[in-house]
Amino acid sequence: MRFYFLPSSLYVLLLVLLSPVILHAAPDKEPETQKSGPPPMLVEVSLITRGTAEPMVELVGSIRYARVSRVAAEIGGIVETIHFTAGARVKAGQPLVKLRSDLLEARLAGTRANYRQAQLELERADKDLRRIKALFADKSVSESLYDENYYRVLAQKKRVIALKAILDYQQLQIQKTQINAPFDGLVQAKLTEQGEWVAAGGKIAVIADDQQLEVEVDVQRHLLDFLDTGRQIVVRSAGQNYTGLFMHFLPQGNVATRSFTVKLKLEQARGLIAGMQAYVSLPSGSKIDSLLVPRDAVINQFGKQVIFLAVDGKAKMVTIQILGYQGMLVAIKGPELTDLQHVVTKGNERIHDGQAIRF
Repeated sequence: MRFYFLPSSLYVLLLVLLSPVILHAAPDKEPETQKSGPPPMLVEVSLITRGTAEPMVELVGSIRYARVSRVAAEIGGIVETIHFTAGARVKAGQPLVKLRSDLLEARLAGTRANYRQAQLELERADKDLRRIKALFADKSVSESLYDENYYRVLAQKKRVIALKAILDYQQLQIQKTQINAPFDGLVQAKLTEQGEWVAAGGKIAVIADDQQLEVEVDVQRHLLDFLDTGRQIVVRSAGQNYTGLFMHFLPQGNVATRSFTVKLKLEQARGLIAGMQAYVSLPSGSKIDSLLVPRDAVINQFGKQVIFLAVDGKAKMVTIQILGYQGMLVAIKGPELTDLQHVVTKGNERIHDGQAIRF
């Protein structure tokens, strides 16, 4: 193989001629890409307004059943059967306990026989009286004989009435051996067992109407001045808000705490159980003029009540103080807050101070 070498002058000439092509074919170096942050968070906002609200205080109360019945036996007897268990739901009129009734039924059979005999004797005495009355009208018998039969019939009628009353009473006693539920509700306690003797008036169960609930909360005396009968009160329990109606307070204060028990009737409350904790927002003063924001705008962060303002496309966190409430609005106070500012109402749980937002 032979190698051919070109003169050095030709190499220089070729380099000069091909350099524009080489430079044109080389790709231009891209400028360094600028790093970009996450896109602005989508939120919903509302305007801060000004209006009147009431100072409120939140107190802790307890859920109670408004109607609780300690079901008792009207007659004494031995428990024969039990048709319920503790914690079960019962319907009005549902049998709870059946007492033995054999002795009562035996006594009833004797009374029924006496009652039938008294009726027969009354029929005979009445028949005799009609015969004596006809003879007395013809002056064939003495007046004393007529009176004797007349009053014998009256006495026998009274005896029949008395026996009928005893018969009805004994039949009612047998009916009372079955003890029924007084209303729909939950069995809170089972107080007897099969084979036990239950005296007249003895309790056999405790039943609560779980459809009628109320809240009891102890308050100081000055708070009673701001409560009127029928006033709607916000009650929070088990993570849900309910409406309570102020009914009355117990006119007997607690000597140790100098507090009074307020009762609130809960409306449309389902799934709550007596003894559960309830947070009650009660008015604590006269109405005030303040800045108002929707309740959803106020959240808790780092143990403080805060709101987020939408300022120049960014979220600005402001620590606030709650002064009161007006329906679904909250009266607040905070640094540099004015009306007509935009406050975040939805999405505020997912943002932080200084984050880019859009709405």
